[in-house]
Amino acid sequence: MTLPRPTLRDHDALLHEDLVTPMHTHRDADSRLRVETPDGPRYVHAHEVDRLVAPQRPRTEVPDCEHVDGGPRRLSRRHVIQGASAGFGALLAAGAQPRYAFAAPQPAGSPAATATQRDLLVVVFLRGGMDGISAVAPINDPAYQAARGKTAVTAETSIPLDDTFALNKNLAAFQPLWDAKQLAIVHGAGSTTLKRSHFEDMNTVEQAAPAAMRSGWLGRHLQSSASTQGTFRAITIGNRAVLSLSTTAFETLATSTLDTFKVNGWNGDKSTDIMVSMVEKMFADAGGRAAAQCRQTMQAVAGLADVRAVPGDKYVPANGAVYPDTTFGYGLRDVARLAKAGKGLEVACVDLGDWDMHKGLGSPAVTTDWFSRKSIDLSTSIAAFAQDLGPMWARTTVVTMSEFGRRVQTNADLGVDHGHGNVMFVAGGGINGGQVYGSVPSLTPGNLVLGDVPVTTDYRQVLAEILTRRLLNADLATVLPGFTPGPALGIA
Repeated sequence: MTLPRPTLRDHDALLHEDLVTPMHTHRDADSRLRVETPDGPRYVHAHEVDRLVAPQRPRTEVPDCEHVDGGPRRLSRRHVIQGASAGFGALLAAGAQPRYAFAAPQPAGSPAATATQRDLLVVVFLRGGMDGISAVAPINDPAYQAARGKTAVTAETSIPLDDTFALNKNLAAFQPLWDAKQLAIVHGAGSTTLKRSHFEDMNTVEQAAPAAMRSGWLGRHLQSSASTQGTFRAITIGNRAVLSLSTTAFETLATSTLDTFKVNGWNGDKSTDIMVSMVEKMFADAGGRAAAQCRQTMQAVAGLADVRAVPGDKYVPANGAVYPDTTFGYGLRDVARLAKAGKGLEVACVDLGDWDMHKGLGSPAVTTDWFSRKSIDLSTSIAAFAQDLGPMWARTTVVTMSEFGRRVQTNADLGVDHGHGNVMFVAGGGINGGQVYGSVPSLTPGNLVLGDVPVTTDYRQVLAEILTRRLLNADLATVLPGFTPGPALGIA
């Protein structure tokens, strides 16, 4: 496990969400970040954040040592504590890598062993607020065409799905899944408690619970569906544990990528063994949760050693699958590597960000425009993932989420501002695909909610059907507290 350097880069600023809050103006010249300091809040540009945040964070490398052949000398317990503290649960890393949760080992035939009968769930969070009606457009609605103008999806730039909706042609990699009835679309989906704030609404949909609950829906699913005892139950690969995977029942570990989830010594295997021994002894002496998390971390590192033996860039996908050369593509490739390694992978969360298109959304006829590029990445990555899994795809479910949709009317910069109702994609070998669920009325002003696509399907209804039918967890009162399911859509 490579420990991070102490200095911050500009794009690391948002990882310190307890200290740094973006002031979301969408006007580049005026953009500021609010930084909490001992002297009160400061409003600064991104390049100024490091000097304000770094003094409030402990150094995260092993400091003050004499590095010589054979390893560092004068290495004390204090040094290892300082160097290891960020390694267990709080490493800073690229934000679009996957987050994983693994089943605990269970005796054959035990009730908890039925976890293997559940689907692998992959949750793709489209951060920034994807524009649902640019992805799946009501192309025959004159009100839609009038509102969207140059950015509108048309018959020439789409693939018809039914009499109402058509798929943006830049999502064409989804068509084979749709034709095989392995892709369902839910339109008009969203949260009923919208704030139109990226950060608040991301928290809302990842919690899927009253605000007072400091846990996520996936964490509660894992907690309520099987034993939390075992080698490790949850691991985050990314900049932090996503809120949806959080729970008080077990620790979530953190690292940067699958290939770097290891302990690196200063000079080969012997020094690594020394470092591991020191860390284990130190945390064992500390006892309590520190000792448990250290033990869990080291067991997780050892348990994934054989997967890391073939680096991601050497991994050969099965069945001729070709992942795009993107961070999201690499993330799903890592999920496939782990899924096929038989480690008990239950849940993987993968982000695909940069959907906040207040200007320059682009034309669906131009594949290099902003929305087109993101759509191609999304669909080709998921299609490659399905192909790579082969027979495992029959027991896999992929669901996309976003914090909100976009407004119907474009703005002066040919972008779309924060809205409400959106699209969810649900894919997998066991779902009831090949149709659009939910509904969206004609997008005339009288049918909109403050200019937005109305929410006609609570996003938790989709999650509830996946939980009960594909993940075999009927304890919705625990996983989705405060939600009463409506009539089944029939997706799963």
